[in-house]
Amino acid sequence: MRTRWPWLLLLIAGVMTLAVWLVLDSREASTPLLPGVQPGDVDRVLIQRPNTENVQLRRRDGQWWLEAPSDVSANDFHIRQLLNVVRAQPQADYALADVEPQRLGLDPPRVRLQLDESVILFGDTDAVDGLRYVQVDDRVLLIADRIMPLLEGAWWNLIDRRLLPAGRSLQDVETPHYQMRRDQEGWQVEPDIAVPAADLAADWRNVSALVVREVRRQETDASDVRLGLDDGSSRHLRLTEEDGERRLVDDARGLAYVFDGGTLDYLLRGDPQQMGARPTGNED
Repeated sequence: MRTRWPWLLLLIAGVMTLAVWLVLDSREASTPLLPGVQPGDVDRVLIQRPNTENVQLRRRDGQWWLEAPSDVSANDFHIRQLLNVVRAQPQADYALADVEPQRLGLDPPRVRLQLDESVILFGDTDAVDGLRYVQVDDRVLLIADRIMPLLEGAWWNLIDRRLLPAGRSLQDVETPHYQMRRDQEGWQVEPDIAVPAADLAADWRNVSALVVREVRRQETDASDVRLGLDDGSSRHLRLTEEDGERRLVDDARGLAYVFDGGTLDYLLRGDPQQMGARPTGNED
């Protein structure tokens, strides 16, 4: 019986070591991916991918804007999704020196994401749980794969699908069918339309395209719609139809906003009954 004691002591020591390791591992797993970084504190985002254009975003006066490849307001919901990666809870943590970055898709990385001065490199997923390998400084971690479709998708998916940027008010509207302006007495429209001008202005303000696509940029004075904003700027949009899609094209930014025909006809004419349409809006 005495000969079994050393083995029993070794077993107890092993169990205690495993328990301590599990506690430490649990503590480490509760640490977010970027400790000390809060999503609401980030002001600049840079997305870099091989063989495609960089995407730059910046917070201006509390609102997110793309600065490259085009200068246009960003989709706030999608940007919040990107920024929440700083709170991701790593499921595993390795020293960079203990792994082979090339085999994990980290050298070169599939995506380089920079949030202010912090950098996250995104690699492949592991074969067992589908977790994503990421590198932060000299650590390689596994996190839930939630934002790669945004990081690797087309840059225009990050654009706000509304025609007016958040924080801006509409001052006047010109379409081929009417002109509408706001003065001290409210909204004035010529000629008369079938809905109150203030309601139509609100629909222009809130309407969201079904999708936004990239098109070739061009310099042109052609414009079917002009939306004047409270800061003195204007959006000039050209009405087109291609492949069965009704679009308002911003030639200067190289963007096409695709709408269903009923909604677009309502906005252009101000007559939902005649066109068989109802105004639609979408707030992400």
